[in-house]
Amino acid sequence: MSKGKKKTIKFKLLITLLIFALLGGGAFAFYMYTTPQITLEGSKEVTVTMKDGYREPGASASFSFHDISDHIKISSEVNDKKVGTYKVTYSVEYLEKTATATRTVNVIDKEPPEITLIDGDHITVQTASSFEDPGVTAVDDSDGDVTDKVESKGLVDLFNKGDYEIDYKVTDSYGNEASAVRTVTVKGDPAREVKGVIYLTFDDGPSTTVTPKILKTLEKYDVPATFFVIDYGSDPEKISIMKRALKDGCTIGLHGYSHDYSKIYTSTDDFMNNITTLHEKLKTDLDYDPFILRFPGGSSNTVSKDYCKGIMGQLTKLVQKENYYYSDWNVDSTDASGNNVPVKKLIESVEKNCDKDGYNIILMHDSDAKGTTAKALPKIIEWAQEEGYVFKAMTPGSPTVHHRVNN
Repeated sequence: MSKGKKKTIKFKLLITLLIFALLGGGAFAFYMYTTPQITLEGSKEVTVTMKDGYREPGASASFSFHDISDHIKISSEVNDKKVGTYKVTYSVEYLEKTATATRTVNVIDKEPPEITLIDGDHITVQTASSFEDPGVTAVDDSDGDVTDKVESKGLVDLFNKGDYEIDYKVTDSYGNEASAVRTVTVKGDPAREVKGVIYLTFDDGPSTTVTPKILKTLEKYDVPATFFVIDYGSDPEKISIMKRALKDGCTIGLHGYSHDYSKIYTSTDDFMNNITTLHEKLKTDLDYDPFILRFPGGSSNTVSKDYCKGIMGQLTKLVQKENYYYSDWNVDSTDASGNNVPVKKLIESVEKNCDKDGYNIILMHDSDAKGTTAKALPKIIEWAQEEGYVFKAMTPGSPTVHHRVNN
């Protein structure tokens, strides 16, 4: 063999060895620097509700171009029955190489509590009977029993037949609110259930000239009354007068911060703002929480039609849902017919219209222009006591009168 051929063979052998060395080194380098890759199905962060729960979307894995998904191990701390933030860890090991990936799972509560009305959503009672709300139970998927968090609003006036609504509301720790409504139907005529009682009521005060005279008479005869007041400004004397009335066993009701029909009967919101403004004022000045109101003009007034058609029908229901009793009257002293109506006329009107076989809510006024009302009051009380009437102040649950609504 020639020397040239030997050199050629050696050269080819060297090239071959070099190629094998390069291939081996590349494979080694490839092995050294390639790791498994994990790809999550879906988003790296997901949010689910407790109601829907968490369904694992899974993941895939590869090494180079080789599918190694069946090597994935999943470790999950998710508790989809409890609000919180959890991690799901995906890990894979292949050819002594490992990789991990994580997914964040936010479990939230979007379900409101469940309210159950004890004794159902409709109850019927008789007028002048007793009524005790049977209440509700409430359960939440996060908070458990939340019955003690239920708020109820709405009252049942047992002295006036009709349908009354009690609203129940509860909110869980995550702001989910549930509500329910119970209707209570009051049936029958209560007029003869409470007999021989007189409720003296005075509107439009307090007055610094008339109200003190009325209070003096009430104290003399040991008789209480109810005063439906309007705004009294910041007059300390009027505040003192009302405190005296409360101390003497009288009650105070709301007539309105304003008595201007054009301001209070334009909308239900305007009326309720008018009432709540005075309510808060009385709480601040007297530490007293009024429970009853009288509509300016009474619930039967038609003047309100000029400002909002149908408003009285809405308001008579609304005020009761807001936990206010309201009362009109069934005996009119006629002192609203003018200023300083003759004393004799006032006395005769009361004597003529009082009913010994029922309860009597007498309409009177104690504004500055009603001086004759204060003068007539002693005679009215003396006559009533001689006739065997009993005087009471209005209290929560006491008899009320509702006129027919005309708007």
